[in-house]
Amino acid sequence: MYHIDIMTLFPDTVGDVLSESILGRAQERDILRIEAHQIRDYTTNKQKQVDDYPYGGGRGAVMQADPLYRCWAHICEQYGKRSHTIYLTPCGKTFTQAEAKRLAWEQDHLILVCGHYEGIDQRFIDECVDEEISLGDFVLTGGEIAAMAVADAVCRLVPGVLADAECFEKESHWDGLLEYPQYSRPAVWHNMEVPEILSAGDHAKIERWRRKQSLLRTRERRPDLYAKLDLSSKADQKLLAELKRELSRPSLPQPVECRLAEEKDLNDMEVILDQAKTLLCPIGQWNENYPAREDFLDDISRDECYVLTCDGKVGGFFTLSVRPEAGYAAITDGKWSADEPYAVIHRCAVAEQWRGSGLADHMIGACQRLALAQGIGWLRVDTHKKNKAMQGLIRRNGFQYRGNVLVDAPEGYDCRRVAYEKRLRHPTANVKKDI
Repeated sequence: MYHIDIMTLFPDTVGDVLSESILGRAQERDILRIEAHQIRDYTTNKQKQVDDYPYGGGRGAVMQADPLYRCWAHICEQYGKRSHTIYLTPCGKTFTQAEAKRLAWEQDHLILVCGHYEGIDQRFIDECVDEEISLGDFVLTGGEIAAMAVADAVCRLVPGVLADAECFEKESHWDGLLEYPQYSRPAVWHNMEVPEILSAGDHAKIERWRRKQSLLRTRERRPDLYAKLDLSSKADQKLLAELKRELSRPSLPQPVECRLAEEKDLNDMEVILDQAKTLLCPIGQWNENYPAREDFLDDISRDECYVLTCDGKVGGFFTLSVRPEAGYAAITDGKWSADEPYAVIHRCAVAEQWRGSGLADHMIGACQRLALAQGIGWLRVDTHKKNKAMQGLIRRNGFQYRGNVLVDAPEGYDCRRVAYEKRLRHPTANVKKDI
């Protein structure tokens, strides 16, 4: 059993806090024992005085050595030996997770001394205190809050207090990193979505994403901790290279909205179209005559064309069709996963100024939401085998390669395409309600 005794002027407050929740249950199971001792009970005068004026003058009072010593000696006598004693003071070394681990694993009994007023008599510190600890570079009115923080941080690391070691090994400061962002239900809250990778079921990718987010968060919030990390492994070097590329991307203005395109958007869309053709015509994805204004007019007339807007300005576009694609029935070198209704992404591009900003990922997310809203459980897309940017986009958004298809194309135009699909959800599946 791990023991912590706390010397304080407010034992009821300390005891109540540390007897609740996880620590309270651990005490019920005899894994821990936390006891608060009233220092006033160990005075020798009727007034139970524990403080007096400081020698040398000055404002306030100082806690006397004798009541502190009597309380400390009683605790040691009960335990049968001198116990590791910590004085909570702004003058102490800063408490860290590493210190919590040390105290949890190297000690089995702690005495925490809570000071008040202007501090405690130095002679008690010299005789009885083994180390002094501070929560940080600030001053509290007493040591109780600090003592409770230290007790909580230490006790949760004691074997058996938490269900599994993973409960604390993945947390901030355990290995020098800050913890990654956490999410719970519902999947969409205030128009903000949970990152899709967390619900995709690929645990290796989830762990990689979490490591990456921890690196990013530590770098941004605690450069002092980041500077001490050993990031020499190949896996970390790859993550750092990705972060470097991502951090150099343009910042995407918020909010990003998706709506049906209108004819008045065509001029803005054609500017983006011309920018995209400089990249896609040389590889054979598009040509000078396709797509054209007329193609988008047809899409708009069928309510299949959408625009993404950034600060109200058109930043990208795409077409989403739920009509069967003739060429998809003749897929080769593979097959579709199921013969069920699907939606197809066509004619998509983002403005040159937003390339690399994440707007393309917003586009894929919008396609998924629109398909689901129409009761469609599958999303399909084809792209030229040389269009590595598009393949990277759809792969990182969970699409799987399925084979090769041929698309309608004029003579002399390469009509071969690689086909991908993604299962959004089975349309007839029972979806578990958010709680």
